[in-house]
Amino acid sequence: MPLHTQPDAPLPLVAFTALVDRQQHALDTFLRHLLGNAEEASDVLQDTLYDAWRAAQAGKKPFVATGDEDQMRRWLFQVAYYRSIDVRRRHRVLRWESLDRLIRWAGEPEQSGASFEEHVLEGEALRAALARLSPQDRSCFLLCEAHELSAAEVGQIVGASPTVVRKRLSRAKQRLRALYQAQTSTVLELLP
Repeated sequence: MPLHTQPDAPLPLVAFTALVDRQQHALDTFLRHLLGNAEEASDVLQDTLYDAWRAAQAGKKPFVATGDEDQMRRWLFQVAYYRSIDVRRRHRVLRWESLDRLIRWAGEPEQSGASFEEHVLEGEALRAALARLSPQDRSCFLLCEAHELSAAEVGQIVGASPTVVRKRLSRAKQRLRALYQAQTSTVLELLP
């Protein structure tokens, strides 16, 4: 006679709300940079959280009372990533918005007496360089560097092996460095 196992208990509302509170900003930032449109990012975020809520109400893993928060976080990023791919496919154009939120991990310049204009130009150079990366490389770079996910976690989100993610990340860093240096040297030539 087969043993009957009880289904996992759904994630309690309090736990789900706390999870959303902890992850919402990171998801929103990721989606805004991936889609380049705040309104579309908000729509995708709302749809992602609605899907998570439905999964939690149904007691589907990983949104169960005994579920692992890291798995829930990866699930949220994965659903957001694939929903954003659908949005990008509909538009066939990838636009990017300000990367001011990412300047903190890109290394804000020390207070070296550089002028406001130089800081603005450096930020513009970084944004322009990041916008020229391929969508796959950009996604891996943003998830690894800005959201501090491991290569294995990013691989689960974007549907690639950790080795492929590490290669994309390495390629993105090299290309970003070269593009940024080219942008800043061009910009510096324009300064008086």
